[in-house]
Amino acid sequence: MRALIALSLLSLVACGGGEAPKTEAKADAKTEAKPADAKPADAKPADAAGGAAAGPMDHAALMALGEKVYKNGGANSPLMCVTCHQENGEGLSPTFPPLKGSKENMGSCADHAKIVIKGLTGEIKVQGVTYNGAMPAQGELTNDEIAAVLTYERNSWGNNYGDCTPDEVAKAR
Repeated sequence: MRALIALSLLSLVACGGGEAPKTEAKADAKTEAKPADAKPADAKPADAAGGAAAGPMDHAALMALGEKVYKNGGANSPLMCVTCHQENGEGLSPTFPPLKGSKENMGSCADHAKIVIKGLTGEIKVQGVTYNGAMPAQGELTNDEIAAVLTYERNSWGNNYGDCTPDEVAKAR
């Protein structure tokens, strides 16, 4: 039991840690989770280029960068998706939902990007299971890094949901 508690605390700390942001009371059980506004007021938006590469990235380049960001974090962010969503994309129930087989929760590239940029807190139902964790905002990632990690998530573990572009991410900001 102590090992389970220690693992839970370690996972929480690794995923942005600390106390989960408080959510507003829900009118009913069907209320969707809202993006967390965890970005400090003095945080600067991404530069106009959003950290864009010299030219457009093809699928292979997006997947390679996406895997790197997923497993190691971005150039300006130590947060790693793999810590909570796991190497196999299956998450850690009941706190961190799976990305594997979760097309309906990813939505469009813009919706998926907003989750990464602004974070997410509150209850969310994924594949019939209710999760209630907190994903920290990761808006400090560049548009290229976000497009790449979204592409990686949408095309790994048997997912085949298409690529996302830095331009879609820029519009989501």
